[in-house]
Amino acid sequence: MSRKSLDQWCKSILPGNFKQVSSQTRAIQKFLREHLPEPINQQVSVINCGDEDITIAAADPQVANYLRLYVAEVQQQIHETLGMKQKLKIQTMPDSLLNVGTRPTSSKPARVSPETAAAITKNANWIEDEDLRKSLLSLASVLKKK
Repeated sequence: MSRKSLDQWCKSILPGNFKQVSSQTRAIQKFLREHLPEPINQQVSVINCGDEDITIAAADPQVANYLRLYVAEVQQQIHETLGMKQKLKIQTMPDSLLNVGTRPTSSKPARVSPETAAAITKNANWIEDEDLRKSLLSLASVLKKK
């Protein structure tokens, strides 16, 4: 089996117009940040820019409804300013999906009690699958050492 480089793999799965769509998405996002009122402009994200539709997501249903009220005006301004004729669609999407940043992580994993390690060992002995049983016993062994 031949191995593809990451560059080849990306080129094989990304659409041909990826750079164009990416630049259009950034332009629309910038336009919304500059032209929508505070704090609404901070709560919207362009999630897709296709040939027929531009999809904008808002984490808050009230913000999404506000945008739906003025969708014709926003669409007209995007058309006049950016020359894009796609139809504007508004969706509500949870904030956790809109924020791509790193999630907070704890510095240390939680401690496992000796009772938990013993329970893993006890229950592993009931597992019929040999590989799974060995994995659980290994896990219990590592947890007992810590």
